[in-house]
Amino acid sequence: MNSTNETFNFLGTEVTVEPAASTQTQRFFVTLTIFTISLIGLIGNLAVFMFATTLKTLQNSFGRLSASQSFAEAVLCAVFLCFYCPMVLLDIPSFKIVSAHAGLILLFCYDVCIFSHLFIAFNRLCAISFPIEYSNIFNDRNTRILISLAYAIPCFTSIYMHLANNCLLPYVDFGWYFGVNTSADCDVIRFYVDFCKDFGVVAAIAIVDVGTIVMIKVTAPGMRQISANCLQSQKKREREITFVKQCLIQGAVFATELVFFFIISTMQTRPVMIFLCTTVAWSLVHTIDPLVLILLNREFRNMLMKNPIGRGRTTRVTYSTQPIDNTSSHN
Repeated sequence: MNSTNETFNFLGTEVTVEPAASTQTQRFFVTLTIFTISLIGLIGNLAVFMFATTLKTLQNSFGRLSASQSFAEAVLCAVFLCFYCPMVLLDIPSFKIVSAHAGLILLFCYDVCIFSHLFIAFNRLCAISFPIEYSNIFNDRNTRILISLAYAIPCFTSIYMHLANNCLLPYVDFGWYFGVNTSADCDVIRFYVDFCKDFGVVAAIAIVDVGTIVMIKVTAPGMRQISANCLQSQKKREREITFVKQCLIQGAVFATELVFFFIISTMQTRPVMIFLCTTVAWSLVHTIDPLVLILLNREFRNMLMKNPIGRGRTTRVTYSTQPIDNTSSHN
């Protein structure tokens, strides 16, 4: 661990980097924690991205939105894995200098995820409320527009918050987290552009999910009557309910992370608790996200189990007189 400040030239400006305030042992366990979480998250998100872009049953609006979201989450996990972990473990001064830009990328990816969640929630609501018009509402053109918005809105807010107003997100060794520059202007910008925006989007997701649940209840009697004579309708109904479960779980995870990051972390004085409420919560939410999708999606699970040790998968025997259905069955 360095004992004196180090000065570097970054983009023509002299930058002083303070030595780490934590011990090597502390940094090792911090790195091990984030490395494990981020590695699982990276693998999970890359798997979801691969499935969503290759499975025929996901060549639709939901699959494209999920692939777009998983790509952003994979980038976020990769930043934690390839940038944060070496910086913390080895106490690299040059990484600390550019850590504010890494924080900007993390924030951008996070915002892409929550806006993607919002559009996916609307996707489910329309599928259940307007099944006939659904294909027209979420056609290829409109889906591309939503994906563009999911990336464009975070890009605008990130540039406004961090570049135009110099409210950067540098690494802070006390607590091992990415923190916002402390100033009156940045506090106001962070509250409205970051905190209120994130909670507003999560609240909107919750409202849409509640509306979806209400529509499921409203349409349940008619669907039960149809399902009695139509196996496809029954499977479609099961998929819709599973999608809603997915949205509810993921929404709850994101809301919990926001509470820990913005509220509970400000009440902590111990670096370990700050670390748990910020960096761990931030990285963990993007690891849980793809795992929820994989666990609730039968096709995803089947693809993971297809060749576990390089051997071909045998045909499964089912105790049913119904033919095997090749359509998506998300349960």
